[in-house]
Amino acid sequence: MAFALSEFKSNLKGGGAKSALFQVDLNYPTSVTSPPVNAKFLISAASIPASTVGTYDVFYHGKVIKVAADRTYEAWETTIINDEDFGVRKSLEEWLSLLSNHELNTRSKSVDGGKKEGKNADYKTDITVSQYLKNGTPSHKYKFTGAFPTAVSTIALSWESNTIETYTCSWAYDCWEHLDLITNEIITKPTINPHTS
Repeated sequence: MAFALSEFKSNLKGGGAKSALFQVDLNYPTSVTSPPVNAKFLISAASIPASTVGTYDVFYHGKVIKVAADRTYEAWETTIINDEDFGVRKSLEEWLSLLSNHELNTRSKSVDGGKKEGKNADYKTDITVSQYLKNGTPSHKYKFTGAFPTAVSTIALSWESNTIETYTCSWAYDCWEHLDLITNEIITKPTINPHTS
């Protein structure tokens, strides 16, 4: 087998996508106070979502046949730089508090009092993560529909550290879609279960 570097280079036409060239655009429900700065400047790590379809086994005379099952959506994680005003974190803590009160374990009436669920729930919003080309052109966008935070992590404090604080936020969402911004083509078009609308 020949190892031709020229063949490898000809098949890596764009030189490879760079993991640092991304941006997360976070929207807030109307009942949550937006922070004084845009979160897209402070979300320092995220990910392109996984695409997972489960399987189940069907047996026939002791033989196993794999059959495609339901799609599942894993939790999505973001890492956020903490500024001295705690701006983004305060908004996320407020959002979580509206979902479940610290003392009473009840949902705030400002997010519809639980009257609406599914994709129309007032506490849900859409989040996008965009991948950029090396020339600064946006190339791909992933849209998370019906997203809301489920956990905000601790912030480590130490007299022995002189680094800027970061923390993570875990997100749940109903589905995602992938848009190729070069071709304007929707790669994946989600179908929302009508029973959850």
